[in-house]
Amino acid sequence: MKWLLPLLIASTASCSDETLPLVTECPTEQNYSTAFLNSDFYQGWKTLQHGASPRQNCDMALPYFVTAVNKETAFELSTLYLDFCNDTPDLNALNASSIYQSEKLTHGIDYDEFKWVLDLALCNSPVEQYALGKMLHDGFITDQDTEKGIYFLSLAAHQNHIQAQFALSDALEGINEEVMAALWLNNANSLTGQALVGRTPNSHKLK
Repeated sequence: MKWLLPLLIASTASCSDETLPLVTECPTEQNYSTAFLNSDFYQGWKTLQHGASPRQNCDMALPYFVTAVNKETAFELSTLYLDFCNDTPDLNALNASSIYQSEKLTHGIDYDEFKWVLDLALCNSPVEQYALGKMLHDGFITDQDTEKGIYFLSLAAHQNHIQAQFALSDALEGINEEVMAALWLNNANSLTGQALVGRTPNSHKLK
C-alpha cells in the first residue's frame, strides 16, 4: 500500500498549517468495496456527516461503531471513531488498534481502510488526519516522515482531536520543541478534564 503515499505527499507538499487541497467529494464511493460501503462503520460515518460539527451526531453514530468493532469489520476505523465520539477512551479497542499502537496486531488495516485514511485526511477530517499523522510519524505501513507526521497531527490537533494533541505533544517533545509540546499537552489535558500536575508527554499512553 505504500505506493499510494507519493500521490498524497505530492499534493500536500505546498500546504500551510491552515490550508488543505480542495476535494470535491469526500469520499468518492466508487473507489471502495461494496462490503466496506455496507459496513456498520460507513453507516456510522454517514450519520456523523449530518451534524453541523464533527461530534454533533456522535450519540446516533456510536452504536454503529460499537457494532463494527464487535463484528471486527472496518475495525481500525471503527475503533478510532469510537474513541473520537466517546468522552473517555475505550481501552480495550485502542489497545487492539494497529494504527493507535503503530504495530500490526490481530486485525491489521485493510486496503479500504488505508485508502480511506488517505482520502479523508485531505478532506480535513480530524480522525483520518490523526491516523495518517501517526502512521507517518511512526513509520507504520508508510515510510517514516517525522515532519509530515507532525503536519497531519497538527491539523487534527487544531480541530480538538484529543489523541492527536497527545501524539503531537509527544512528537514535538521528540524534536526538542518542549514549549510547544507542553502547550499541546496542557490543551489535551484540559479537554479531557485531567490535571496537568504530575503528567509527562508520554504518560497518557494507554496500557
